[in-house]
Amino acid sequence: MHEHRRLPTILRAAHGDPARTRALQRHHAAGRLVRLLPSVFVAIEDWEHLSPAGRHLARARAAAPTLRPGSVFSDVTAALIHGWPWIGRVDERVHVLDPAAPVIQHRVGVIRHPGTPRHDPSDAAFDGVPVTSLLETAVTLMTTAEHHVAVAAVDAAVRSDDLRTERHRAAVPLRPARGSARAAAVLQALDPLHESVGESFASARFVELGLPAWTSQAQFRHRDGSVDRVDFWFPSLGVVIEFDGRQKYVDPSMLQGRDPADVLWAEKRREDRIRALPAVRSVIRVTWWHLVEPDRLRALFRAHGVLV
Repeated sequence: MHEHRRLPTILRAAHGDPARTRALQRHHAAGRLVRLLPSVFVAIEDWEHLSPAGRHLARARAAAPTLRPGSVFSDVTAALIHGWPWIGRVDERVHVLDPAAPVIQHRVGVIRHPGTPRHDPSDAAFDGVPVTSLLETAVTLMTTAEHHVAVAAVDAAVRSDDLRTERHRAAVPLRPARGSARAAAVLQALDPLHESVGESFASARFVELGLPAWTSQAQFRHRDGSVDRVDFWFPSLGVVIEFDGRQKYVDPSMLQGRDPADVLWAEKRREDRIRALPAVRSVIRVTWWHLVEPDRLRALFRAHGVLV
């Protein structure tokens, strides 16, 4: 679900209503309200239940009436409005394209980027403010954001078929244009076959560490006709890599009525079958903990005899 569909009520001081303004200020001083912008607040109990993405979108709603005509939500703000996942710290400041900004301007709660959208804005405005299109948002992230952040966000759009990888390739800048190297690295990691943010994150790290080519969701057929599918297969290394997220053992939708212990046992038997294949030298299970720090992932690979 897009988190902006369940954002809390924004409370604003009203011009010509000093009593309301004083009341909001008193509630803020008493710790009952969080100030998003000068004279703009949200209830503390609502704020505490929001994720970092939800808090950013609350700030976007707070800023919307203050933006200059022609402004368009962009960058991380647009990505979160589109419902894309965001790995790591979410910028507290709202990002907009502003045709009246001569240079990048840092204002209270808002970063104004000069210029206008290269493509028509998204059909869905956010609190009355246009949003950069899916393609433009993707290209912006691919050329400016950290590699793994951009991959996780854009890959979600590729996975849901909202964007096609070939459109990215046609839209990203070519070398030696600014951001072209970043975009090329992101393109290496995108794959509509990825089934989770964890797999997207893993593929980003594989590119960063310089691992050889792999196949996502590769299938291994056994003599009895059964088939086992794996997250990543590196044929030149003889290595299978599985992203081992906790969700598969606790999420009811993934358990489908099965006992977690039975799921764990089935996973062990599946892994035993895969390890027995002549082409497979090693099966490596990667968790989110390994992905957060590339050195942890590198150490895991080396422990399995994979030098990176």
